[in-house]
Amino acid sequence: MVKFSSLALFGLLSLASAAPRVVNVMPFGASIASHCWRANLQTSLRAISVNNFDFVGSQTSNCAGVNIDQNHQGLPGALATDFAKNGNLPTWLAAAKPDVILMLLGTNDVLIARKPVADILAAYDILIAQMRANNPNMQIVFSNLLPLDPARFPAAAVQGIKDLNAAIATYTHKMATSASPVYLVDNYEGFNVLTDTTDGEHPNESGNAKMAAKFFQSTRNAIRAVSRSRFVVKRRRVTGAARRAEAVNLMG
Repeated sequence: MVKFSSLALFGLLSLASAAPRVVNVMPFGASIASHCWRANLQTSLRAISVNNFDFVGSQTSNCAGVNIDQNHQGLPGALATDFAKNGNLPTWLAAAKPDVILMLLGTNDVLIARKPVADILAAYDILIAQMRANNPNMQIVFSNLLPLDPARFPAAAVQGIKDLNAAIATYTHKMATSASPVYLVDNYEGFNVLTDTTDGEHPNESGNAKMAAKFFQSTRNAIRAVSRSRFVVKRRRVTGAARRAEAVNLMG
């Protein structure tokens, strides 16, 4: 029987485990989550050799680009408060098994349902708890909301977006944990409702590019955090295997 030294075995196993595992990324929200900022984001990630991701979700879009992963979990007209009340998210999480959530949700709660900020934050509480129940180490990339065109939408809704965004700025910090960080993405700042939307609400090509740029750093960091945590676990397992192999060699 051929015997390997623990060092040689460690090297072989380390090489086998060196390639980063695929990280599942789920864009989650309403119609804006289904837009093609996701394609811009994927292209930007690949440009810096972050390739070990798979966008997941039960929905698909037709976004242009090379090797674009079309999956997402964005449903037009969706409300955070409805998702929390109806318990939709756990089913989607069980099917998609995300490691990272890209969340932009709440515009329709303000614009359509006219929900108060406290109700929307309570819904966020439930949704984040469901994410962490599915994966205690969930990386949550949490975007605030895009502005609304005041010429097209009621003043109360325009102000409601501002009020909710102000609350989100402190909420995300409060909800972050060491195991499951929450990364705040500010898509409101610098977004122009006249030049970056098709209808005063949803992003056009310019808006998609801006959103991708805003999501980029936090998404990259989240993917790398998942990759690092998996590598540490695998390295510990490899070290243990090498030690056991060395013990066998010594006994033999």
